[in-house]
Amino acid sequence: MKILNYILFLLLLLFFMPPITEAASTLQSKIDLASNGAVIEIVEGRYEEAITISKPITLEGKGEVILRSCEAGPVVSITGEAVNLRNITIEHCGDQLEDTALFVTGSNHDLEELNIVTKRFGIRLDHANDVVVRNSKIIGKKRGNGIDLWSSNRNQFKDLIIVNVSDGIYLEKSHENIINRNDIQNSRYGMHLMFSNDNVLSHNVSRSNITGTMLMESVRTSVTNNSFYANSDNVNSQGLLIYSASETVVTENEFNANRVGIFIEDADHNLIHTNKVVDNFIGVQFKKATDNKILSNTFVGNVNDAQAIASSNNHMEGNYWDAASKVDVDGNGTSEIIFTADPYFLTLTANVPEYQLFFQAPGLILLQNMLKSPPEQLLTDLTPSMNMTLVVEKETSSKFVLWIISGVMILASLSLFILGRKIR
Repeated sequence: MKILNYILFLLLLLFFMPPITEAASTLQSKIDLASNGAVIEIVEGRYEEAITISKPITLEGKGEVILRSCEAGPVVSITGEAVNLRNITIEHCGDQLEDTALFVTGSNHDLEELNIVTKRFGIRLDHANDVVVRNSKIIGKKRGNGIDLWSSNRNQFKDLIIVNVSDGIYLEKSHENIINRNDIQNSRYGMHLMFSNDNVLSHNVSRSNITGTMLMESVRTSVTNNSFYANSDNVNSQGLLIYSASETVVTENEFNANRVGIFIEDADHNLIHTNKVVDNFIGVQFKKATDNKILSNTFVGNVNDAQAIASSNNHMEGNYWDAASKVDVDGNGTSEIIFTADPYFLTLTANVPEYQLFFQAPGLILLQNMLKSPPEQLLTDLTPSMNMTLVVEKETSSKFVLWIISGVMILASLSLFILGRKIR
């Protein structure tokens, strides 16, 4: 009877276990035998092998298909032109420095509905052009980039979820790429562009990273309709860092709950226009920056709206500053009281970081009023707007929340006081 039960258990186990491909060359053999334009449907199962696709074919998973390898080198390598890859989980369990789940070169590939799990790099594009990656997820271990581009142009990355990597999407010497509707979180840089020109970043969410996005030595980047949220865990955290970049257009984005909303350093001729900058420690910060424009933005609920140091000829106009004193005498919608950001506190804390503990303390405010910075270092909005240039829901502002909490605490204290008097 025991033997019969044991046999029955083994049969049930074999029946319910997902199939595992035993022959390492089976899938690669199918690829090698396929003609151009063929569609290879991969049956559900786990395939312990690395494959190379170098011809214009389609590889499509049916059900749950897992390609897995722990060996050095990519799990999937794509070369040539017009390769389509769909509905496949690619897992690289190796931990060597250059280990990559999916390596792509060539052009006109279409990669979609991929689930990539890696300890190092997710997808690497090297001299790859006109590639589309969409509707996919990349999960890492913060030891490699989610998507890494080198000298790759005119590619599109859409509707991706990228979590726990080094840089979510990294571009170097790569131009005219479109990064659209992606959600990047818990990484170092959400998006990181170096020496890359004419790229478009739109409708992305970059949250809970050290820095939401960094643009370095890049020209003509378009940053529109993105959300940079809660990038604040590090003392050097920013929503957007524009470093030594120029001709950037940043418009209609939301910078919310970052340590610094927008940081412009050693950069020139950038346009920051019509953005929401809400509940950051510092709204916008300049350092060694010149000839940038800050126009028609809305600053609400920031601990400090703007700071500048060693910066000059930056033009601010028509921004709404909720903390600024405002008087509109002639009814034209702009305040006659000029808004000025003085770099005194920033200069002081640069020399003695511990002074940050006394931010907005009465003594420091008195010193700042007494010891003015040179006029050329001041950041000035000559025509502050009386009204928000973009609508900000009041309940999203931390100041509003603080007022509510304070009111509740006051009411509770009064109730206890009245109750105590009645008991006596």
